[in-house]
Amino acid sequence: MFSRLPHDTVTRRDALERIALGLSFLSLTACAGAPNGPKPASLNLKINVSAGVNPDELGRPAPIMVRIYELKSAYTFDNADFFTLQSDSKKALGDDAIAIDEFVLRPGDVANIRRRINAATTAFGVLAGYRELGKSVWRGVYRLPPRPDEAWLRLFAAHTKIKLNVDIGQRAVLVTELD
Repeated sequence: MFSRLPHDTVTRRDALERIALGLSFLSLTACAGAPNGPKPASLNLKINVSAGVNPDELGRPAPIMVRIYELKSAYTFDNADFFTLQSDSKKALGDDAIAIDEFVLRPGDVANIRRRINAATTAFGVLAGYRELGKSVWRGVYRLPPRPDEAWLRLFAAHTKIKLNVDIGQRAVLVTELD
């Protein structure tokens, strides 16, 4: 009365249907759970101040003012002079300044900063208030690698955790990425 297909054929068909159903379910749940924007990144910043930082005319080290800038673009920061940034950073940088943190650190100090990064951030700037600006490298910049445009690639973007080291040397600022 009823004709049956061989047992192997039914099993293969059932398996294929289950796989197709499972893949459909996974693709639907992946789309439903995808974030609307980029995954928020975090910053771990370590500031190391040299024991001989900011020497006076007798070679004695002195405390130093350090500012960390979270920037939408580094262009204005790169092209501003020290005194403009020192006197009114917000006015000088305009909308490029997302956040500004200021510290006064002593020779030999180490400061650790952890925080979330704004999705619009493309760079970090560091300004150090050396006593002799003409003989010092008072500015350092770290540019974030560009984020992928495709939403699914942003899920796996490499810079969700950024670790930076800021060395405030005797007469120079150096910003490097830590592994």
